[in-house]
Amino acid sequence: MPSSTLLLWFLYVLAVTASVVLPRSDPCNRRQTKEIDDANHLFNAIHSSMRQWGSSVNHNGMSLFLAQVPAGTQFYHGTHTSTPVQGMEWLAFEPEHARNFAVKFPKKNRRPPPRSQTYAAGPRAAVDKGIQYSITKDGMAGEDSPERPGLLEAIFGSPKAPRLRPAPSPMKPGWLHTYKTKALTPLLYIDGMSAGKTSKGTLDVQDILLLNRTDADDDRFWEYERASGLCKLSKERWGGKIKGFIRMEAGFEIIMCSFDQSLDFQTATRAGSALSKDYTPSRSIWNWIHAVASRYDGIGGHRVTLDYNNFVTAFSHDMDLFLPDAHLPRLTSTSDQDLNTLRCELDKVVNDWDSTEDLSAGQFTDWQSVADMIVARYATELKYLTSGRIVDRTHFLKELDRLLANFIDSDARDFDAEVARCVAQNMPGGQVKPSSIAGRALSLVSTRICSTLLRAFSTRVDVAQAVADIQSLITYLDWTIWKRCDQCELGRICFTPVWPFGSTQDYEHPQCRNESELQSSYGYWDERGAMPAM
Repeated sequence: MPSSTLLLWFLYVLAVTASVVLPRSDPCNRRQTKEIDDANHLFNAIHSSMRQWGSSVNHNGMSLFLAQVPAGTQFYHGTHTSTPVQGMEWLAFEPEHARNFAVKFPKKNRRPPPRSQTYAAGPRAAVDKGIQYSITKDGMAGEDSPERPGLLEAIFGSPKAPRLRPAPSPMKPGWLHTYKTKALTPLLYIDGMSAGKTSKGTLDVQDILLLNRTDADDDRFWEYERASGLCKLSKERWGGKIKGFIRMEAGFEIIMCSFDQSLDFQTATRAGSALSKDYTPSRSIWNWIHAVASRYDGIGGHRVTLDYNNFVTAFSHDMDLFLPDAHLPRLTSTSDQDLNTLRCELDKVVNDWDSTEDLSAGQFTDWQSVADMIVARYATELKYLTSGRIVDRTHFLKELDRLLANFIDSDARDFDAEVARCVAQNMPGGQVKPSSIAGRALSLVSTRICSTLLRAFSTRVDVAQAVADIQSLITYLDWTIWKRCDQCELGRICFTPVWPFGSTQDYEHPQCRNESELQSSYGYWDERGAMPAM
C-alpha cells in the first residue's frame, strides 16, 4: 500500500476515534440509583432545616447545606471579658443563649484539664481555652443544690453515677457582646442537633465525615479542637471560602472562624443584675428554653438562606445508615468508600459555589417552602382519616373526595394520570420529575401520598384495609409536626429534648412543661441512663 494511502487511512482512524464519545467517569465514584431509597428522610431533613423543633426530633443530621447570612445581621457572644474577640469563637443567634456563657471565673479555674484526662463536663466546658464554658450544677450560678439538679445534672446524669468535673466556683457576671456581619457571609450548615455533645450520633457528620476522627465518641466534649479542625478544613480544602459553620443545640449557633475578618463589634454589656446590686439574676434554663421554643418553626428574620439545589446528603445514596432497630441514622457503619464519596461531593459543591451570588435573590427554588405546602395540606387530613372518628364507608369516601376530586377526570378515570396531577399540584412549574435531589425526594414522597390516597378512593376497597394503608403511609412519612403538643396554656411550652436538656419521656412523648418541670428534666442525652434505641 502506498505511503500516501497509509497516511490517509491513519488519519481516518484518528478522526473516527476522536468522534467516539466515551462515558464520563464520576470523580466521586457514586453508586447511582434510579430512586432515592431514603426520600422520606431527605424530605424531613429539608423540611426541618434551620428549625429547632424538627432538628431536635430528628437530631442526627446527615446533610450539609451551603448557607449565607446577610450583611448587618446581629449575633451574640457571652464571655468573661469586655474585649472584642479577634479569632475563632462561637456566636449565638439569640441573646438568651449567649448570656449563659457571660460569666467570669477565678483565674485558677480557667485552664482545661490535661488532654489525656477523661473529662466530660458541660457545653464546651474547659475546652475553649478554659474561658467561659465551665458551668456549675445550678445552671451557671450558685451553689450545688440536691433539690435543684439544674444544667450539669442534665449533662452528667444522676448524681449516683459520679463523673470527674471541676468543683463549683464563685462567679461574677461576664459580658454579653453583640456583633454584626460585615458582608454577605458564606457558611456551611450542618443539620440536626449538630452542636450536641452526645454519643447518640449528633456529631457523626463532623467527627467521622468532615474530620475523619476514629475516637469521636470518646472526645465529643473537646469543642475547641473540633471547631479548629473545621476552620482548618475550610482553609486547606476550600481556600477559606466557608467563613464558619452553623450548628444547633439548645439554640442555633455559628462557629465563626475569624471574628475580626467577618464581624463588626457593636457593644459589650455587663450581664449582671438590672434590679439591684444585691440581687442575683436567675440563670435557670427557663429563659434559655423559652427563647429556643420561639424558633421551633424557623430562625426567622431572613437571617439565614440555604441552598436547597446544591447540597450534600447521605440520604441520596445507597448507604448503610440505619442500624438494626434504630430510628435515627448513624455514620458508624458507613464504609470508607462511601464516606470518601460524600467528601468528594462536598468539595465539589463548595469549590463550585459562587458565594458572592445572593441565595435570597429568588432565582433558586426554595424546596423547603414546597415541603411546607405538602405538610400543610396533608398532615391533619392523614391523621383524621386514621383517627377512628370516621365510622362508615360513605363518610370515608366523602373525605377522600374532598382531597382528590380536583385531580380526577370523571369521564376518563386514569390512575397514573390522577397521581401525576396530584403530585404536580405542589411542585414548582408542575414538575413531576424534577432534576435536583431535593426536587426528586419531594416528588417521590408526594407520589407515595397521592397513590396511597387514590387507591383508597375506590368503592371496591375495604375501608379497614385503606385505613391500614394510610397508617403505614404515616409511619413512612414520620413528620415531626405529629410529635408537637396541642396548644399549651400560658406559662408552659411544648418541650422535646434539646441538648443538654430533656428526659427520655420528653423525647418519646413531648408535652407542655413549665419552669419547675424543666429544672428536673434531664437524662436523655446521658448514655448511662435509659434511652430509646438509636
